[in-house]
Amino acid sequence: MVRHVKEAIQKEEKQREANQKNRQKSLKEEERERRDTVLKSALGNENKGFALLQKMGYKSGQALGKSGGGIVEPIPLNIKTGVGGLGHEELQKRKAEERLENYRRKIHMKKQAAEDAADQFRMRFKSKQEERKIEGDLRKSQRACQQLDTQKASAGETYRDRENFACDWDLEYLSRSQLLQYHEGRQMV
Repeated sequence: MVRHVKEAIQKEEKQREANQKNRQKSLKEEERERRDTVLKSALGNENKGFALLQKMGYKSGQALGKSGGGIVEPIPLNIKTGVGGLGHEELQKRKAEERLENYRRKIHMKKQAAEDAADQFRMRFKSKQEERKIEGDLRKSQRACQQLDTQKASAGETYRDRENFACDWDLEYLSRSQLLQYHEGRQMV
């Protein structure tokens, strides 16, 4: 059983190799092969342009120019095989670069927005903590005032009897904003 499978695989491989050898190459493939072989070979003395360069002092393998700092290799041949038209590739490259730049800008904006949101969250959290601390301080001072009121009441005098009392335990019935205003006013004094 295994032998039959191996023989079938070998037969298919031989058939593929035979097809590859007998296959007629397309016109484009033949042109490419001929072009590559010609471009790989150096120009000979029979070439008029090369003969003129040699008369002017050029030697094979030498760089171009007076100082010898020019190019050594010939300018590569770029054959356009597509049907897009002249300048179409540059347009596509430019559009791709613009899309990439827009994507980078969008990523940068998202990153900046995330940082701003985090900063705003920290500021809100900090202000809430400060507000809670102020309210806690106010509650403590109210309790202290209430305790002093009860101590003075037992002595016969209350802070309510005075016109300018320092603290009033009834402040706990005020709204939150009124408490903050009261506390800020007390800090200024």
